[in-house]
Amino acid sequence: MSNVLLSISGHDRAGIVRDVAESMLHLNANIEDSSMTALRGRFTMMMIVQLPEDRSLGELKAALAELEQRTRLTVQSQVISDEEASRQAMEPDHVITVHGADAVGIVYAVTDALAKSDVSIVDVSTQSRESADGDVYMMVLEVRAASQSEAMLAAMKDVAAKRDVDIEVHALDDAVL
Repeated sequence: MSNVLLSISGHDRAGIVRDVAESMLHLNANIEDSSMTALRGRFTMMMIVQLPEDRSLGELKAALAELEQRTRLTVQSQVISDEEASRQAMEPDHVITVHGADAVGIVYAVTDALAKSDVSIVDVSTQSRESADGDVYMMVLEVRAASQSEAMLAAMKDVAAKRDVDIEVHALDDAVL
């Protein structure tokens, strides 16, 4: 069996996920893991699919080319190893929220502090919104701090003070996940 990472993007519209899922269904490919979002009218999706033994990479490429032509999506594919495909997804143990006046460098300051604290980012979402008081920046990160939670808390407190943003760190309860 082949494991393939697909990266799909295009103009957002209703039915994109269905169209991609339909192409995988025709190949009897199993969608094992996926993440998708829409940003300012653009859609993007990443997924790991597993092709059955009786399907070739050539058949997948042909199906993806047909999907691109039919939907005007852009699709890239990359074969990944069985070892890589079998890895369990990293589970976050904390959620960090950042909120404050929009300014260049917030993402770098937060992610640099996390990296220096040996904290892994599992997922991140950012957004700038207009408000009566000026543009407001919001960032939500799911992270895996493991035994580094004290260092992470200190680092986030430091970033909040230096960047003049509000940062909250919430531990995730296993029962919630």
